Amino acid sequence: MDSHPLFALGGRLRLCASMVREGAALADIGTDHGYLPIWLARRGLISRAVAADVRPGPLEKARGNIERYRVHSQVAARLSDGLNAVSPAEADDIVIAGMGGEMMIRIISEAPWLKDAGKHLILQPMTSAKELRVYLARQGFAIVREQAVVEDGRVYSVILARYSPESVSAGGLYPYIGGLDAENEDNRAYLRMKIRSLKKREAGLKRSGREAEAAAAGCLLSELNEMLEKRESNGNGR
Repeated sequence: MDSHPLFALGGRLRLCASMVREGAALADIGTDHGYLPIWLARRGLISRAVAADVRPGPLEKARGNIERYRVHSQVAARLSDGLNAVSPAEADDIVIAGMGGEMMIRIISEAPWLKDAGKHLILQPMTSAKELRVYLARQGFAIVREQAVVEDGRVYSVILARYSPESVSAGGLYPYIGGLDAENEDNRAYLRMKIRSLKKREAGLKRSGREAEAAAAGCLLSELNEMLEKRESNGNGR
């Protein structure tokens, strides 16, 4: 009998896991304790994985967990600054979760082989999501799916993107909500968070006399409110 029953993933990592293609080779960048690749490997959902981290301490913990959960034949722990020690052949799906969007931009920019329609990027930024979305669009990465998740009282978004310049769509709301819709409560929580942020921005612009910019922020606010109101009137918020 297995003395180490499989742990449960938190909301952020569970959402990331749901976007990994079955049978894919995975690279988990900033793997920390290796929970995501271990969970996927134990469930038979990936063919193999590289659990990469730039920090030796967490990587040692990942190695210990890989042995503990008996997935050493599928999951390799590797010291790597971003994707520098990962080859294109080792990764179909690349998860980068739990770090700032600016760091993600650096990691992606240093791996030009990601500009391949067959590669999927699964990104969960802790900060600078707006800057990350803008960067993705400018570099030809289209958002295939985006979904929000509430964990421990905070709202996060997970982005699934692939290189497809012809499919990039980046309208006025794109930097703020990317591919999010208002179809579930977690997504609506993210939209409400953006509304609060834009209201503060609009008020600040008005105070500083930047009326044109304040009006632009007001237009975005109207669009976001319309998204929420339309969904809630159609389904009572369900």
